Amino acid sequence: MKPVNKRLIGLIAISLIQLTFPLFFIAAKEQVIETGKEYLFRIQPVDPYDFFQGRYVRLNVQPLFYKTDKPGDFKRNDIVYAEFVQDTAGVKITSVSHKKTKHSLKLKLYAEPRNTLYIQLPFRRFYLEENKALTIENRLLTDRQHTNFVHVKILKGDFVITDISSNGKSLITGLPVKTPALANKN
Repeated sequence: MKPVNKRLIGLIAISLIQLTFPLFFIAAKEQVIETGKEYLFRIQPVDPYDFFQGRYVRLNVQPLFYKTDKPGDFKRNDIVYAEFVQDTAGVKITSVSHKKTKHSLKLKLYAEPRNTLYIQLPFRRFYLEENKALTIENRLLTDRQHTNFVHVKILKGDFVITDISSNGKSLITGLPVKTPALANKN
């Protein structure tokens, strides 16, 4: 085999390997969107601007706490998995463990565990088109009477943010969405 052919085959092989990594990550996120369980976390957003990454909505997700009878099972900086249940106020944690389940979210414990675990959620930013981000910012800043939610799908420790809503309407599409308060009125 000629050296040029070996180089060409090597170049093609390396190119295929490099293309598989992004495709794998995209496929993993698509699986979360398709089969993940959706939870609505209460937020108080602010819309800042990042010079390099563009406009985004900073998700000021309300902190969550979990009371445990065994604080010795957890240490600071532990990777844990939390399971949630949706209620009228948003989301509550039902369990925290070191084992991954189908609808658990992978988290890191930043504070020293005591009887109550302070849970800091990993989603803090939601990137949008410039015009949509400004519209959502203005809507949230002027309309403080409604409860706002970030819609997050969770599957096997991973998550994908799918929407932001206020008063039962998506702030991205303007279409009606399921919210905890509206689900209880029906």
